[in-house]
Amino acid sequence: MAAITPVAWLQLIHRKPRLLVTITGVTFAVMLMFIQLGFRDGLFEDAVVFHKKIQADLVLLHRDTERFFDMKVFPRRYLYNISSVDGIESVNPFYFSVTNFKNPETFVSRPIAIAGFTPDQPVFNLPEVNQQTEVLKAANTILFDRLSRPEFGPIVERLEKNGEVITDVSNHQITVRGLFSLGGGVMTADGVIITSDLTFSAILDQPLEKVQMGVIKVKSGVDPQSIIKKVLPDLPQELKIMTLADYIQLEKDVLAQSTPIGFIFNMGTVIGCVFGGIIVYQILYTQISDSIFIYATFKAIGYANSYLVKVVLQQAFLMSLIGYIPGFAICMYLYNFVQEATRLPMIMTITRGVMVMLLTIIMCSIAGMLAMNKLRSADPAELFG
Repeated sequence: MAAITPVAWLQLIHRKPRLLVTITGVTFAVMLMFIQLGFRDGLFEDAVVFHKKIQADLVLLHRDTERFFDMKVFPRRYLYNISSVDGIESVNPFYFSVTNFKNPETFVSRPIAIAGFTPDQPVFNLPEVNQQTEVLKAANTILFDRLSRPEFGPIVERLEKNGEVITDVSNHQITVRGLFSLGGGVMTADGVIITSDLTFSAILDQPLEKVQMGVIKVKSGVDPQSIIKKVLPDLPQELKIMTLADYIQLEKDVLAQSTPIGFIFNMGTVIGCVFGGIIVYQILYTQISDSIFIYATFKAIGYANSYLVKVVLQQAFLMSLIGYIPGFAICMYLYNFVQEATRLPMIMTITRGVMVMLLTIIMCSIAGMLAMNKLRSADPAELFG
């Protein structure tokens, strides 16, 4: 945009109360857009917290599996069938379900996510878990996510004090002997425990032959897509193989298409734009009406409509910037507050920041163009006649 003319700036600050109303309206619209997009993207990211901690290049899944929390089981023997494919480093079973965890203090049971793997074949990209695989080899032993909701009880405090915590998981007595940090919660689970495949099988009464996922690592320098091409011809019809990145995207796509989350928050963003646009339109329209004789004077002495249009658009641009800056600053605080309160990954990204800025500029510019209708029709002869 060309340099801001003094006329645009002076008219904007001529009436301070009106400028304050403008800043408040645009700031509120910016905040609404940031919050809506933050919640939407935060929910999508929350849904793939587990995916991102799986140490895999490829995953083998039941064909009907779309969401992590609803993985279908398939025979473990299929993992052995593809482990000999050239270029594959390892193929390990992964077990996952939701069960009940009893608060050792209140004795109230709550749903909790449970993951299992063979201790000698780690599947998590979690150093705390991988350093405690020997602990998991003991029967009925689990690790507890310290970022789980407090409703599960003072597990962390008791563990640090006594070295272990005994409670019930799915009516089986278990011992918590270690901690790790994973998080997630709104779209996933309020808490997470990790154990060995044998303990998982005992707690859930699920045979080891039934697995939820095959975790595949390829050898260094091997393209995962080339492995997929080798495996697909002999892959049973009931299974599918994909990269971990594709599985993460699949989860987000299913969430966006099968739930109203995307629509609701996108609509909230649109409402924020419309709200801000109405405020800016009303301010600019009133300002043009109040200054119509000034604009008529400009036209009378030879200034073209294009110059006056530029002045109004520059005012709209200034409004967008002045309102965006405090809105952005406030939302940085709100994002941190929401993340601490809900564990939802509310992170301000450069992409979102730029997108909301562009939406704000477009919103104010459209409002300015609509407000200029009165200016275009202003006839100096009629005004001064």
